[in-house]
Amino acid sequence: MSLRHLLFLDFETYYDSASYTLRKMTPAEYILDPRFETTIVAVKAGTGPHQIIHGPDFPAWLAQFDPKVTATVTFNALFDNSILAWKYGFVPEMMLDAMAMARALDGHLLSRFNLAALSEHIGLDAKGDTIRNVSGMRRADIMANPTLWNDYKAYALRDNMNCERIFLHYYFRLPPAERRLMDMVLRCCVEPRFICDTALLDQHIKEVQAEKAQLIADADNVDKSVIMSTPKFKAALEALGVDIEYKDSPRSKNADGTPKQIPAFAKTDAFMAELQEHPDPRVAALAVARVGLKNTLEETRSQTLRRIGNLPWYMLPDGNPRPYSGGTMPIPLRYGGAHTHRLSGDWKMNMQNMPTVRGSKGKSKLRLSLNAPPGHTVLACDLGQIEARLVAWICKELTLLNEFANKLDPYNQLASEIFGRPVNRKLSGTVDEIMGFIGKTGILGLGYGCGKDKFDLMVIRSARAQAVDISQIYDRSVGDKAWLAYRTRYPNIPKQGWYFLDDVVGGTWLHRSMQPVQFGPCEIGYGYVLLPSGLKMEYADPSQKWIPDENGSGGRYECSYGYGNSRHRLYGAKLLENIVQALARIIVMNAALRIRSRGKHRPYPGAYQFAHQAHDELVFIVPDEELNEARKIIHAEMVRPPSWGLDIPLVADVGTGRSYGEAR
Repeated sequence: MSLRHLLFLDFETYYDSASYTLRKMTPAEYILDPRFETTIVAVKAGTGPHQIIHGPDFPAWLAQFDPKVTATVTFNALFDNSILAWKYGFVPEMMLDAMAMARALDGHLLSRFNLAALSEHIGLDAKGDTIRNVSGMRRADIMANPTLWNDYKAYALRDNMNCERIFLHYYFRLPPAERRLMDMVLRCCVEPRFICDTALLDQHIKEVQAEKAQLIADADNVDKSVIMSTPKFKAALEALGVDIEYKDSPRSKNADGTPKQIPAFAKTDAFMAELQEHPDPRVAALAVARVGLKNTLEETRSQTLRRIGNLPWYMLPDGNPRPYSGGTMPIPLRYGGAHTHRLSGDWKMNMQNMPTVRGSKGKSKLRLSLNAPPGHTVLACDLGQIEARLVAWICKELTLLNEFANKLDPYNQLASEIFGRPVNRKLSGTVDEIMGFIGKTGILGLGYGCGKDKFDLMVIRSARAQAVDISQIYDRSVGDKAWLAYRTRYPNIPKQGWYFLDDVVGGTWLHRSMQPVQFGPCEIGYGYVLLPSGLKMEYADPSQKWIPDENGSGGRYECSYGYGNSRHRLYGAKLLENIVQALARIIVMNAALRIRSRGKHRPYPGAYQFAHQAHDELVFIVPDEELNEARKIIHAEMVRPPSWGLDIPLVADVGTGRSYGEAR
């Protein structure tokens, strides 16, 4: 797309740091609030100059552009393009985000991705802090102070100029397919398709609050502060004769630099899992209450979605129709949000992680609250066991690969190996079903070299989350047997995966002087993995240090790297996990691009642009009359193997329903 089609934009809007601010509101609430005012917009059209457009003049200035031949470039495109769409009815043919490009390409070097940090990173003029001086000031108020007004306009112009420079710095490094993908990700938010069922959320919030009240009642109506306070909770357990287990603090250190010891009270700690199954019902009740009351995600997420769903999506404050009226629930996703280039959530409302209640099998009220518009159906297509299949494929583990390819049910196969007899997990209500559950947990959880302790906790937590009673056959010895059975049955996963990559991490990855090596479709070199998409996973400052044993008689070398403002260990199994997740992302997102391309030749092209994406799943909203054809097209593209892995046995499940929850 030539530069004459590019429209650089930076909105400056009224804010009040006390209450009306993005620090305290989601962007959707901020933009659709009656207090919203566009004060000025810094713009650059094509090869023209950077200039300031006054807020009241912006609609007339914007009218000269045809959105069908326009690409917008903004910094934080989720925000600026939402303003364009929801306030001015302008949705361009393509949306590009300079901040997202930087995150995808230089995420390993930066801990912050705001305009100030990126301007400093590539050597641009400092952003400045004039914006702090206009809190609570309307456009007319700022104009009344000529010096402040001139500073304010200069501030906006500098932001837009820096955005352009950042964009040009990264644009040509980003593969063309990734630019199109970025646009599709933005549209999940800018062009919302879901209709929010706020009445269902109202009911759900009351149910969650009632459940928390019941947890306190089950714990003999103990004071809530005893459950929520770590010192008081510790004292209550000790009063019941519990020996407290401790762990290293991830944040606090002693004077000698060693981690401080803190009680192992996190819901992910094995100790807390044990307490919830404690033979003393008083202890178990306290532990269950602690985990339940500490988990505020379900309640706070429901409240956020309800607030957004209740916004005036269709009408302006003066009662006139809003220029753009789509759905009532935007899905803000962050392009390049993870090191593996997977998407993540944004706006502090991670829509990729919508919590479910115990035993719900994914039918959470949050997902059920996301409805299709009248005459439409939600279609969700999910790649089955994609990471386990990729692990088998890239490690050349033919036993597991053939089990997937020949539909032999690897969960049953591993369970049969563990328990020494044929297992059929489909025999509902029998011990075989539980054995199959343990086999499934092994296939899905043991591919990245986890230890016995971690696998034991994984089984217990998965069983609790899915309301599966494993007590009649499972104990630690069964977990250890499953751990060993996986490594014995599928030996190439350790040999050609973990151990091979251990050598790569300590060699090519660590030393600049060594030649890159090939691992599947990936090239691994000094501090990077080049993916078949053309993107890299980059690791800053690869290094190695000697870690002595506690008794000083030996030790080991440990490799690590920087990412953002922290360092992380790297070893073969962890690198395998990074690579597999990055490849899974490529498969899913390339399918999304093909689906959209095929949809352009259908009667309803918008139906083939995904409305939501979570993990290995694409979600579409399809007109009812197009549903059967859409199901065929979407499924066919999801199971089409990539050119670099034509023998990967892919499968996909398609679900449909009036809501996202029903479609899963």
